[in-house]
Amino acid sequence: MLLLPTESLHTSTSRRSAASRLCSRRKETMFDKKPKRVCIIGGGWAGFSAADALSQCKNDGGPLQIDILDASARGPGGLAGGWRTKTTNRPVEAGLHGFWRGYTNTFAAIERIGLDLDEILTPYTPSVLVSQSGRIAVAPVLGDVCNEETDQQNLASKPVDWSTPRSVLESVATILPPPLDLALLAEFEGQSPLDLVDRMSALGLLGVWSDFEQEDPESWKRYDNISADSLFRAVAGVSPNLFEELVSPLLHVLPMTPAYDCSAAAALSCFHVFALQARGAFDVRWCRGAIAEQIFDPWARKLESGGNVKIRGGAKVTFIEEVHAEGGCQLRVEINEEESATYDAIILAVGGTAVKKLVSCSPLLKSLPASENFNQFRGTTCVAVRLFFKVVPFDDGKVSGMSGLEEAMKDSPVFVCGPNIGNIPELTETGFCIYDLQKLHDEFSPDSRKKSSLEPCLSYEVDFFRANELAKIDDVRVIRVTLNALAAALNISLIDADSLLDVSVVRAVDAVSHFCIGSASWSPPVKLCHNLYICGDWIDRTGHASWSTEKSVVTARQAAVSLANSFEFDCEAEVIPATSDTPQLSMLRRFAKMIRRRSRSHDLPSSPWILAKRLIGEKML
Repeated sequence: MLLLPTESLHTSTSRRSAASRLCSRRKETMFDKKPKRVCIIGGGWAGFSAADALSQCKNDGGPLQIDILDASARGPGGLAGGWRTKTTNRPVEAGLHGFWRGYTNTFAAIERIGLDLDEILTPYTPSVLVSQSGRIAVAPVLGDVCNEETDQQNLASKPVDWSTPRSVLESVATILPPPLDLALLAEFEGQSPLDLVDRMSALGLLGVWSDFEQEDPESWKRYDNISADSLFRAVAGVSPNLFEELVSPLLHVLPMTPAYDCSAAAALSCFHVFALQARGAFDVRWCRGAIAEQIFDPWARKLESGGNVKIRGGAKVTFIEEVHAEGGCQLRVEINEEESATYDAIILAVGGTAVKKLVSCSPLLKSLPASENFNQFRGTTCVAVRLFFKVVPFDDGKVSGMSGLEEAMKDSPVFVCGPNIGNIPELTETGFCIYDLQKLHDEFSPDSRKKSSLEPCLSYEVDFFRANELAKIDDVRVIRVTLNALAAALNISLIDADSLLDVSVVRAVDAVSHFCIGSASWSPPVKLCHNLYICGDWIDRTGHASWSTEKSVVTARQAAVSLANSFEFDCEAEVIPATSDTPQLSMLRRFAKMIRRRSRSHDLPSSPWILAKRLIGEKML
């Protein structure tokens, strides 16, 4: 099944007319000569996925010649791939990347390389959630063990004991769509301030969750113009405790932004894809080593082995213009401000802030309707800190030296932490994740450590999101903040910086897509014009219900199909549809549609307690 992109929400009529004339002129000349050379700007997941799809295209004039140009000189995968430290030759990445259960197109891409998923990815792992109050709960792996129908039947058959909060929750859970039933019944930590009322307030989200459809442009238009803060507090009416303890931490590590600066549509979509789509949606597995070495290096070898794909690092494209050549119009790119190359078509596979810079100096891109609001795109800054601690080795490969840290993370190798933990000034609006690399990366496992010629160490990573303040300070202070954050989040003693054998600090300034209020209306479809296409996690937001890496892979394959259709050659690049709604959610969506049709209201569906509050307020007036 081929999923083609929808139109963007807003375009300018005058700009559309000008671009239509431009594209029509190109189309008349370009079809006289089928494209032979395609340039893909960007060498991450989107760029490699587009090249993977196009390299298999069937064209009467022979295979396409594809150049992947990536600004990073670090090799395949660019910033997403990683590298090794100069001091001790240890692997470093610009943040760890999870692979959620719903990443079906990403998993398919990895398998097409010829890799075994179970050999390069860990099993699905639990995660520990942490707020300002401490540990909230352990999010277990659900997709491997749960039977939704049987579980709900078992709950429904139990009699209700109205004097017991747990029994009341179980009764309510029988009518909820998974995984809300399990979220309601989750066992929270003893110090968590969440009580029965807080949990029940989450039911206020049912109205907006069922009203917002993931692949419906009208739904995005309704919810994109308000903040997630307004959605959760004023519309859904979740309790202050639930907001601070659960909603806020997840917003800071999934869309990576505080609620006031996040589109409500983006928050609903992100929570749906990563947590609420189905039971097991929050299940995540991790690469067993550096993504560059495990995935991008073999991917690059496979692409280049076909003879029609060339990958070039350290090649920053600074300018794009249209040129007229014999047989039709082509596109010329300027590389590193010192050389140029001409192509029949281009796919932009870079982030929104990178495209914004390219548009500012390329009149051709400025003339396109889709680029009208590109200057408004903002990025999110992340800082990745990898810590290598000194240890005392034993003959059996085990080590001693960081018992407090190891003990604190015994329940899970991943801790998901909200903002303002430990009242650390640099982390007021910064969420972060802590990773125990001994349990995630084979290179750091006890068995590998025993065989390694390197000095043994214990390795941990802390990735900070919305880390603008942290990125401004020097490495020494970043390391100090990181050690303080570990102590506060894990409730352990402060670790001395002298315990470090090696350390890496990577700043990715404005490198991650920021989904602020109104940003979906700036998100273009994959086809910008007849010979210019675009893909990435910020593209076609109202289309295929996916996020992050999966969205990059999906839009890359859609861009390849769109390009192939424009130039009339075969491209068998199917896109696996997103996970279907559960029966309970489908029923709720039908009910929400009926209510909206009958009421003909553009208002968002408020929770019963918000409506009651408004009614009481009006009567008091």
